[in-house]
Amino acid sequence: MSITLRSIGLFGILIFGILFSVTFASPEVIEESAKGFVKYQIEKEVREKQQSIVDSSVASKALGIAESLGLESEKIQEDLDSNLPEKIASVIASMCGYDCERKKALAQSITSGYLDRLKSMKVAQDTLGDLIKGKYIEIVSNLKFDLRIFLGSNLTMFFILLVVSFAKPRAIAHLFLPGLLLVLATIISSAIYIYGQDWFFTILYNDYMGFGYLAYMSVIFGVLIDIALNKARVTTEVINGIANALGSVFSVVPC
Repeated sequence: MSITLRSIGLFGILIFGILFSVTFASPEVIEESAKGFVKYQIEKEVREKQQSIVDSSVASKALGIAESLGLESEKIQEDLDSNLPEKIASVIASMCGYDCERKKALAQSITSGYLDRLKSMKVAQDTLGDLIKGKYIEIVSNLKFDLRIFLGSNLTMFFILLVVSFAKPRAIAHLFLPGLLLVLATIISSAIYIYGQDWFFTILYNDYMGFGYLAYMSVIFGVLIDIALNKARVTTEVINGIANALGSVFSVVPC
C-alpha cells in the first residue's frame, strides 16, 4: 500500500515537474499547443476592446471591416494611379462649364479627399495591428502564468503527499484520500487536454484559477495538514463515514 501511494506521489512530481519546467525552458511550446485558443481569445478580446474605441468612425469599425478596408485602400490607390480624380473633375467641369483653373482646383480637392480617406484607413489598420499584437502578448503571458500556477499547485500537492507518506508511515491508509483526489484531478485535466486542447486552455484561462479550483486544492491541502499535524482525526471521520455509507467494514483510526 505504501509503495502504491509513494509511486503516485513520485509519478505526480515527475509529470507536473517536467511540465512546469517546460513552461520556463520552452515557452514557445505553450504558444504552439494553445494556438487555436489564443487565436479565438484574441478575436474575442479585440472585439470587446474595439467597442471602446470611439475616436474616429473608421477606427470604431476597424474590426468588422478590416478586410474591406484593405480592399478599399487598394481600390483607392488604383483610382489614384489611373488619374480618376482628374477624370471626375473633367466630367463635372464639362457639365458645369468650369474653366481650366477651376477644373484643376476641383481635381486637387477630389484627390485630397481620396488621400485623406486612404490615410484614415491606414491609421485604422495600424491601430488594429497594434491592438492585436498587444492582446497576443497579454493573452499568452496570462496563459503562461495561469498554467504555471496550475502545474505548480499540483506539483506542490504531490510533493507534500510524498513527504507526508515518509514522515507519517502509519497514515498510509489516510493518505489515499488526498492521493485519489490528486489522481482524479490529473486524469480529468489530461482527458480534457487530449480530447480538446482548446477546451483545456479555455477552462484554465477562465475558470481554473477561479474559486472552484482553489477550493478543490484547499480541500486536498487541508486533508494533508490534518494528517501531518492533527493525527488525521478529521480525515479518519471522513473515511469511516464514506465506508459506512458504502456498507463496507473497512475503517481506520487516528494516527
